[in-house]
Amino acid sequence: MWCTVLTLLALTSPLCVKDDGPPEFCHELDCPRYTVKDSTLGPDVELRSYEAGVWVSTNVKGVHYDKAVGTGFMRLFAYISGANEDMKKIPMTAPVRVELTPGEGPFCEDHFKVSFFVPFNMQESGPPAPVDSTLFVDPAPAADYYVLSYPGRTNEKEIIDQATRLVQSLDDQMLPYDFSSFFAAGYDSPFRIFNRHNEVWVAAGAAAAGAKQQP
Repeated sequence: MWCTVLTLLALTSPLCVKDDGPPEFCHELDCPRYTVKDSTLGPDVELRSYEAGVWVSTNVKGVHYDKAVGTGFMRLFAYISGANEDMKKIPMTAPVRVELTPGEGPFCEDHFKVSFFVPFNMQESGPPAPVDSTLFVDPAPAADYYVLSYPGRTNEKEIIDQATRLVQSLDDQMLPYDFSSFFAAGYDSPFRIFNRHNEVWVAAGAAAAGAKQQP
């Protein structure tokens, strides 16, 4: 399902604390910092400028989204629980971010990169090295993303639907973007029932750098 839908989209067409303080959906956890450059792009859509930041990531392929996220999450959770060279417990952060890259061709194998954001007090010095060889420290440069936010519980179909909605909106407005891959970001534990917050991020094209800064 991923391959067919995402390949068609590609053919037809990651820090979260705002500059004025952490957004409520971070639930007082460390989140990557961003500035809103444009909030007039449509319902629930913003153009955000994210600061450079460090993540710890793992790659998973050959499985569906839910299994990929479960596998990646458990590897990362073991890492922050002490499975690192310093045997140090590391605070949980938000969001759990998943980069989705569709495979090529009709029988393609999708690729997922699952990431935890590194806490602020380790951003400059760097986090302890993972002992699991499937994990790696993953610096991300500053970048602009179109971000669509939506509530409730999410799944593979919902993420595809929301990414499609975002890309169609960008196409309608003739805004430049890169859809070679995109991100899904979740901010809530499975036990949170109400006020859940999810996002999809699509990288902005170069022309978007001239978008207006929000006061």
